[in-house]
Amino acid sequence: MGASQVTDQRFERSSHGTERSRQSRRRNLDEIASALPRRAGILSRLVLSRSGIQMSRTEVGVLQLLQSRPRRITELAAAESVTQPAITLLVNKLEHRGLVVRETDPTDGRAVLVSLTESGRLQFEALRSQYRALIGAQLGNLPDEDVATLARAAEILRGVIERFDES
Repeated sequence: MGASQVTDQRFERSSHGTERSRQSRRRNLDEIASALPRRAGILSRLVLSRSGIQMSRTEVGVLQLLQSRPRRITELAAAESVTQPAITLLVNKLEHRGLVVRETDPTDGRAVLVSLTESGRLQFEALRSQYRALIGAQLGNLPDEDVATLARAAEILRGVIERFDES
């Protein structure tokens, strides 16, 4: 067998291994794309239901968005993937409970900004604290290696989310 035939056979084996690796990667990516949102939603629902705070995931999402700055109704609707009328009803409910307030946008008198009240900020912080405690209690039973893996996964997801936000 000549040198070129040996090289060809190595390349063939290498390319088959690479193709298997690509197929395995595609399967893993498909599994992650399918399972991650579903499992994150389930975890969120479980923690929220055990928190004792009567709030929907969308309400929590709005309060979380408002932590950083006031926002327009249209921005809240887009961020939560709901219609403008639906987010308006939700903001009305949060406003009635004293968690948010509407103010005229200083840059555009026709627009309204929604911001957190002190009560809304405190309620969100209480919920965040309960989330940490409930999740911490569950994760506390995991081996150190699994905790480290989840910490790394959370960091990777932060980067993925940032790239989504940028695009």
